[in-house]
Amino acid sequence: MAIIDIENGTGFSMEAVQTPVTPKGQDREESSVFHHLNVVLRRCAEVESLGIKVGVFDGYFAKANFVNGITDNSNLDVINKFRPDANLRYLYNGPKHEGKGRPKLYEGKVNTRFIDRRRIRFCFAIDEDTHVFSGPAYSISLKRIVRIVYIEHYGADGYADNHAILFSTDLTLDPGKIYLYYKQRFQIEFLFRDAKNFAGLEHCQARSAQKINFHVNASLTTVSLAKAIHYLPIPKEERESFSMLDIKTLYFNQYITDLIFSKLAFDLSCEKIRQLYDECLSIGRLAA
Repeated sequence: MAIIDIENGTGFSMEAVQTPVTPKGQDREESSVFHHLNVVLRRCAEVESLGIKVGVFDGYFAKANFVNGITDNSNLDVINKFRPDANLRYLYNGPKHEGKGRPKLYEGKVNTRFIDRRRIRFCFAIDEDTHVFSGPAYSISLKRIVRIVYIEHYGADGYADNHAILFSTDLTLDPGKIYLYYKQRFQIEFLFRDAKNFAGLEHCQARSAQKINFHVNASLTTVSLAKAIHYLPIPKEERESFSMLDIKTLYFNQYITDLIFSKLAFDLSCEKIRQLYDECLSIGRLAA
C-alpha cells in the first residue's frame, strides 16, 4: 500500500504485507482477494484520518466482493479498471412506466468497442490520438452503478484501434480526476524500483516471516524518507526528477569526506575549505 501525493506527483510507502500461502483445497483467487480486502480495511481508519477519500487499485481487484467490500465497510470510494470487454448496461432515462410492475432501470448492453456517445459523452482529449468519454453505467459483475471513463485511442487511419475502461464508485467524481488518480497509481512502481536498486529490497536472506516483513518495509520506508527529506522541500519549479542514486551518492560522499577531513583536522569555518567540502559531496552525482 502506498499514499500518492497528487499535487507533487510522487508516492510514499505505507505498508507492505506478505501474501499468505493458500491452504490446499481453497480457491486461490478468492483467498487472495479476501486477504487484500482485509489488508485495506485494517488501515482504512488511518487512511481516512489523512483526508484520503479514494482508493485506487489494480485491475485484478475489479471484483464485486473486493469493491463492494471496501465501499460497504469504509468511507472510501474505489477507482479501478475494467476489462476491455466489461459487461455493462446503459441506464434508462426515458419516461416512467405507468401502471403496475417494476420500473425500467436499464436499456441495452454497452458495446465496449462502439459506445453510444449520446450516453457516454466526450469529456476531453489527452492528445490528438486519445480522447476521453464518461458517463454512468450499470456493471453486471459489480451489481452496482458506476461512473465509467472510456479512453479511446485512434490509429493513423483515424479509426479507434484500442480502448481502456476505468471506473469510479463515486458517481459525482470528475472524469479528469478519475483519469489522473488512476494514472498516478503507477508511482508505486517507482518505489519498488528505487528500493530494489538502491535500498537493498532484494538483499534479505532471512526466512522468518517477521524478519522479511521488517526488511521489506524498512527498505521501502527508506526511499519514502529520502523523498520527504531531499525532494519535497525543493520548490516545484526548481525540481528535477527524483533520483535515489543521487541521494545515496550524497550520503556516501559525506561519510568519506567527513572521515578524511576529520583525520586532516581541516577547519570547515574557512570559506575555501568549506567550498572544497561541498565539491567533494557532489562527486558522481547526476544533479550536481
